Amino acid sequence: MSRKISIRVLAEELGLSKYAVSRALSGKSGVSEATRQRVMELAKTLGYQHRQQAPALQTGEREQEPSAPYILVCMSHAHSANAVYWQRVLNGLLRSCDELGYPSIIVSPEPEPARADHSPQKEIAPHLDWSRCGGIVVMGNLPEAVLSLIARAERPYVLVDHTDDLTSCDKVNNDNIEAGAAITRHLLSRKCRHIALITDEAWSPSFEDRLTGARITIGRQPEGSAKLTEWRIRYGAPWEHSLYERMLALAPESRPDAWIGANDDIAIRWMRKLQSEGYAVPAFTRIAGIDNVEAATLVTPSLTTVNLCKEELGQRAVEALIRRMDRPGAPAETIHLSTRLIVRDST
Repeated sequence: MSRKISIRVLAEELGLSKYAVSRALSGKSGVSEATRQRVMELAKTLGYQHRQQAPALQTGEREQEPSAPYILVCMSHAHSANAVYWQRVLNGLLRSCDELGYPSIIVSPEPEPARADHSPQKEIAPHLDWSRCGGIVVMGNLPEAVLSLIARAERPYVLVDHTDDLTSCDKVNNDNIEAGAAITRHLLSRKCRHIALITDEAWSPSFEDRLTGARITIGRQPEGSAKLTEWRIRYGAPWEHSLYERMLALAPESRPDAWIGANDDIAIRWMRKLQSEGYAVPAFTRIAGIDNVEAATLVTPSLTTVNLCKEELGQRAVEALIRRMDRPGAPAETIHLSTRLIVRDST
């Protein structure tokens, strides 16, 4: 007796979720065109009849479309409170989940001593029904202990705006190296010859990537024609006064003639500090940032910056996770979204 060809059978044959197969057969969004073609070809080969085309079935025989698995979003409390960047990334992610028909749940896992009687899933979010979790999106930095739990949770996951060389998984980032390079090239085009980059290496991997882009660009200049100095701060604490004192300790001819903030907030705070001490921008020095937050257009002078995708970053993360859910054996991908230089009055 031949077996009944159902959505479950197709899913098992293709290595896909029942939800993905159902949406492909129904012509709905949420699966790639390549996946849709694979599903339709196998369904035709095996003689599957979609319920919309099949004769009316007896009560109770109608095959129900599987409910969508939920997408778990893991992000720190600090990111949750960041309205100018992370909230916009999250808005893009949630909008994409809604458009594609996936429920979403947001948690902020806290590292705690592991318990032998708890699975990684229960360590991350003990209150959830993990049988319905389709995959995980990790937003920004999380402690290594939490990332280790996520890696062992037996669910596909995607890192967003986070670089972890030890983890083989899909990653969606802005091209932070190019952002650092673009703003440095711009300042060089303004005849700046001593560029200082204000950063906190411990704050975010993206800060280090932006510094790397600046270093690469300066390194390509003729020897001795341009200089890059790194001015380290503790971003989470007041830093403007100590940085200003450090600048004053330099002879006037040794001071930078341009400054890059590792993000717009750093650049704006430094510009305000210099202005409060009587230094004009850009007449005394040029200042630029990276991010293109709304405040960059509101300060005087308006801040030159590099636009980084925010809502699009969240959208692409959902797309990458659905791809991973549909094709669990596919090679891991790292996606870099392009940047755009925005020249304003501060340079």
